[in-house]
Amino acid sequence: MNPILKSNGRSFFKKANFYYFRISNLSYEETFRLLFILLASILSFFVFDALRFRQYLIMTDIPVISYSSFSIMLFGLIIVHYSKWSVNYLCHDFVYRTISTQYQGEFRDVRVKKILKWLFDGVYYSTTSILCWYFFHEEPWYPNGLGGTNYTGIWQDFPNMINNKWVIPFYMIQTANHLYALIHLAIKRKEVETKYWEYMLHHTLATCLLIFSALYNQFRFGIVVLGIHDIADIILSLSRAQHDLKSIKSLMYIQYVLLLFTWIYTRVIIFPQIILEAILNYQDYPEAAWGNKYLIIQMCILLGMHIYWTYFMMQIGINVFKKGKKYEEINTYDNKEILKQGRN
Repeated sequence: MNPILKSNGRSFFKKANFYYFRISNLSYEETFRLLFILLASILSFFVFDALRFRQYLIMTDIPVISYSSFSIMLFGLIIVHYSKWSVNYLCHDFVYRTISTQYQGEFRDVRVKKILKWLFDGVYYSTTSILCWYFFHEEPWYPNGLGGTNYTGIWQDFPNMINNKWVIPFYMIQTANHLYALIHLAIKRKEVETKYWEYMLHHTLATCLLIFSALYNQFRFGIVVLGIHDIADIILSLSRAQHDLKSIKSLMYIQYVLLLFTWIYTRVIIFPQIILEAILNYQDYPEAAWGNKYLIIQMCILLGMHIYWTYFMMQIGINVFKKGKKYEEINTYDNKEILKQGRN
């Protein structure tokens, strides 16, 4: 063999082994950061593609969401901001007095803020889950598994708009909540959030999926994703808050079982079924080919994050119920303040 080719071959395999070793040894946060960079690198392409498809629909006299409707998001941001402020104002003193004594000093203040956020999330997702079912459960694309009737598929009547007066206001306010979380994370929590890139990826995925699906006239995708996610988030948020508010141990176990059942049912069973149905019955609409595939890819990434979080939930249950370990020590996902406080 030519010595130069042989040398180049060794160099190639050496580099390949280096990158394989580097990628295979990434931490969770490094992995999420890499996924976020990959996602952000293709966002600009889909912005132009979504606007091009929207213009195509206008030219073919198919109704689209007006740009003025996006102003509802600004109203939604105001609602979310002052709703959070109200919860903080009304509940701060109670939470500070009631929270477990294991938190002291600055760690106590950090934990109080987390609990107040979880309380708001619990109320918010309870409200949106009820409204989502009430507004859309009779639509033919709303899954039977979420209480829908006569499910006929996510591609029903695409690319026409949904003939339901509640679609746009509900959609824009929900989008505003995810956008608020993204902005707040980027501006206020970057230096203190230990799971910054994980949350950044999730909030970006959720916000982009909602905005792009609106531009592609695929409100069906967005509303189904919202309906699936919000149900489990009710129990997740309230159980996280309740644990530190002088919780009853038996109640915590009941909440955990209920959360795990709801989470797996909605996010690990129903959600993959929706994705699979969208892939198998894919509507080959040429003008929206890139956009529809992009929405499916986003949902697949979200599914991967669901499985990742399910792993943590099951590990907590195994260690608490089977091995008798303390919840605070096992749930390092939520309890970094305890561990950090112990090291200081």
